[in-house]
Amino acid sequence: MKEGMNQDKIQELNKSLVLNLIREEGVCSRALLSKLSGLNKATITYTVNEFILSECVEETGLLSNGKGRRSIGITLSDKKYYVIGIRLARTYFKVASFNLRGEMEDLRRIEISEDNPAEITFKEIIKVILSFIEQNQFRKLLLVGMAIPGPFFKDRGKIGVLTGGRRFEQIDFKEKLENQLNIKVIVEHDAKAGAFAQLWYDKEIDKKNSLIYVAAGEGIGAGIIIDQKIVYGELGTAGEIGHMTIDYRGELCECGNRGCLEKYCSLLSVRSRLKEIKEMIKGDDIEVINIYRESCRYLGYGIVNIVNTYNPTVIILGDELTHVDQEIMLNEVDKVLKERLLPEIYEKLTVKISGAVKDSVLHGIGAMCTKKVFDNYSMFF
Repeated sequence: MKEGMNQDKIQELNKSLVLNLIREEGVCSRALLSKLSGLNKATITYTVNEFILSECVEETGLLSNGKGRRSIGITLSDKKYYVIGIRLARTYFKVASFNLRGEMEDLRRIEISEDNPAEITFKEIIKVILSFIEQNQFRKLLLVGMAIPGPFFKDRGKIGVLTGGRRFEQIDFKEKLENQLNIKVIVEHDAKAGAFAQLWYDKEIDKKNSLIYVAAGEGIGAGIIIDQKIVYGELGTAGEIGHMTIDYRGELCECGNRGCLEKYCSLLSVRSRLKEIKEMIKGDDIEVINIYRESCRYLGYGIVNIVNTYNPTVIILGDELTHVDQEIMLNEVDKVLKERLLPEIYEKLTVKISGAVKDSVLHGIGAMCTKKVFDNYSMFF
């Protein structure tokens, strides 16, 4: 029995490996899959044939290897299966559908009314998902993923506290979504989903490097990846830099702490002073630009602490505050890091703006769904 279980596990790992290779290559031959995976040609042939029968993979026609030989190309199919990703923010939510290649197919953004109770917002999310299911009635929805702001206690599936936002703390999103939809659901912290998107979509990143994705949006958070694995901590709150104290006598935060980073450089904190920051910066309003620069510097102070703690290879800046003016953001953060880090640490650190996808959090939760599917082939196909 044990040997049989081990064999089943090996086959499942092989299927996951091959599916991920097909995704990374886009279109490839069976021979290339054998070379990249280290699996023999017979195993690849059997595995790919199974994929074709389940309709998660399809043949694309003949490929040339440059030596006069031609082989049949295979690719992930977008015809039968899809996943849905949800991003919950403080003032809006987004719902998107993704095919197995990780490509976004449809997107809806809904603003959250200021006086809406959390339950009303949840019902609106369900309504959008059901509309997606209706318009994809000839395809199978495999998995739904939801990225939510933190601190997010992964063991309980609930938000600890949400600064400047609606009262979502008591909602178990996974349980409620599964009960309403009768579909498997995963729930993840938004910054961790954003970090995963860098591994999934950014072809320039060496996946062996440690990286930290800093989500500078309506809140501030970080997703930490070491050895291609997300760092969670005991309760799942690792990377919650938005509640890092940078002024012990500062403003009282909803979390009970004082002087939290979020109070100085989140998009909500900037909006409390300026309503139309992006348009005003484009108009060269010096006062607005200076306020934005100050917020970017505060973000840099928080990043100094996390760099000293984890010593990553790459820092990736993303989300809405970054989109206001990428050049100012990068310059101000880099200036702070150069001033405040040891030269040896600074010289080995790469800082860049996330550019692989527009919304790393939303794409990231979609990618996490697809990875879950690939890692558990027998459960979903």
